Amino acid sequence: MPEPADRDIFNNRVRHYAEILNDLFDPNPFMNSERLFEFVCALVRSGGIQGPGWDPWYESQAVIDDLHNFATLELPPDKFPDAERTRVRLALLSYCHVTEMDLPYLILANLLGLRLGKKYDINPFADLAKPIGKKQGFLQKVKPPAPGQKIKRIRELAEKAKMPNIGEALNEIYDGIIRNAVYHSDYVLHERNMHLLKGHRFSKGHGSQVVNFDELSELITDSFAFYTALFSLYERCRCSFVDFKNVFIPYDLHYKGLMELVFDIEERLVRVGVKEG
Repeated sequence: MPEPADRDIFNNRVRHYAEILNDLFDPNPFMNSERLFEFVCALVRSGGIQGPGWDPWYESQAVIDDLHNFATLELPPDKFPDAERTRVRLALLSYCHVTEMDLPYLILANLLGLRLGKKYDINPFADLAKPIGKKQGFLQKVKPPAPGQKIKRIRELAEKAKMPNIGEALNEIYDGIIRNAVYHSDYVLHERNMHLLKGHRFSKGHGSQVVNFDELSELITDSFAFYTALFSLYERCRCSFVDFKNVFIPYDLHYKGLMELVFDIEERLVRVGVKEG
């Protein structure tokens, strides 16, 4: 996570990723009665009836803000004798949290799918889940796909949509070896290095079990910059629909369907209501 002294570096990386992601949030290709409904569903992540306050978007935003603010706090030396290592540990936990969030992968997969002429999919990674046990039907337990599997799917969609930079950016910021080492406590911090106890990763062209703190900082800074850019563009896009407030919009000419966009108090698009004639 970026320190205050690296604010310029962080902001530059946010702009870099915003340029890569910007076209994905352009609503113009969907401004017709056949595709607007699908685009809106992707933005509100339509998933049936839910209670108030159930949207993980707000929690995801708050977590990123909280983790970033934690990184800038002064650590009292009597409680944190090795402040640098404490910051690295917090940064690693933060990194794992943001790269595990479902929300960004759902948004990216659906917006890329729409670019390819597909319809909104409530769970675009459902086929990647693996069944657990012998029970069938709604009692069947499944192991959800890991971030690496989701990223592979998004890379494939991005290639087909002629937006390969999106997949490459995700590949840049996600390191499954570091993720596993943190979640399974298979690492040690020593002399400004993270030592991996299991597994190797490629660093500067060769396999290594040692990750320098500077390299870690670059990875984590890029990761937070990517998600900051993604969420900022997502927020801007949702706010851009405010001109459709309090109007009914045709979305299915055959069934004479109408949709109404619903906004929160900050005029962000949050839901879509439909009515058929």
